[in-house]
Amino acid sequence: MEAHTPDRWLSKAGIASRSEVQGWIAEGRLTCAGSRVKADRPLTASPGVGADPSVHYLPPFCLDGRPLLPPPPLLLRFNKPRGVLVSLSDPEGRKVVLDSLGRTPWGDPSWGRIRPLGRLDAASAGLLLLTNYPEHWDRFLAPESGVRRLYRVKIRPALLLKDRELFLSGRAGEAAGYRGIGVEEESAGEKSSWLRISLVEGKNREIRNFLAFYGYAVLHLIRLEFGPFLLGDLPPGEMAEATGEAGKAGVVWGRWEVSRPSPRS
Repeated sequence: MEAHTPDRWLSKAGIASRSEVQGWIAEGRLTCAGSRVKADRPLTASPGVGADPSVHYLPPFCLDGRPLLPPPPLLLRFNKPRGVLVSLSDPEGRKVVLDSLGRTPWGDPSWGRIRPLGRLDAASAGLLLLTNYPEHWDRFLAPESGVRRLYRVKIRPALLLKDRELFLSGRAGEAAGYRGIGVEEESAGEKSSWLRISLVEGKNREIRNFLAFYGYAVLHLIRLEFGPFLLGDLPPGEMAEATGEAGKAGVVWGRWEVSRPSPRS
C-alpha cells in the first residue's frame, strides 16, 4: 500500500494542488473518515481483498463535509493566442490560459485541477496541451525523451545566404548549445523569412535563443505539433478534447477509486 501525506494524495489524484490542500488543512476544512487530517501525517489507502491491481485507491477525503472524488482523466488541445500567459493567474490582470476553460464543458470543478503541460511564452502561440493528471506526462515532457516539437517561425532579417546551408544541415543548434534542431525554409521576402523549426529538447526559449545566437529576431512563433498531437485547424482561443489520444504518447491513464484509509504515523 502506498503512503502519502494528504496534499500529495490529492495532487496525485488530480483534485487540487498541494498548496491548496495545505490551505484546507490549516483552515480545518479537510477530513478523512470523519477526522480532521494533519498536514504531515501520511495516510495509506486500503483497497481490500481482491481489489483490481490496475486501480489507484484514494483515502475518503471530504472538504467541508463534501466527498472529494477523483476526476476522470482529461487531455485537451488548446490553440493559445499570442499574449495569453501560460500561468494559473496574473497579478496584473492579464489573460491566462485557464481563463479559456470557463466557457467550455471542462470548466466544471468536477474535472479537478487542470494544468498546462509545458510552456509557451506570452509572445508565442499555437498548440498547448492541458491535463488534470500531469504526473502521467513527466516522461513525455522530459528533454531526454526526444519528443519532437514543430514550430512555424517568422524571423528578421530574412535568412542570410551565409547561414542557409548550416541551418538546413540540422547542425546549426550545436554552436548555440542545443541538439537536434531542424530547420526548413518555407518562404522568404526582402526583410523576413518564414521557417519551420523542429526541436527534440524543448528547453526554455530554445528557438529564440538559438536564432538570437545567429543575429535573428523572432517576429512570430507558432507551435504546430507536439509529439503525436497536432494543432490542425483548431481556431485560436479554442480547446478540443484529446483524452483518447494519450496512448499515442505512451501514456496509460490510471483509474482512481475511493477506499478506506489506514493512518500511519
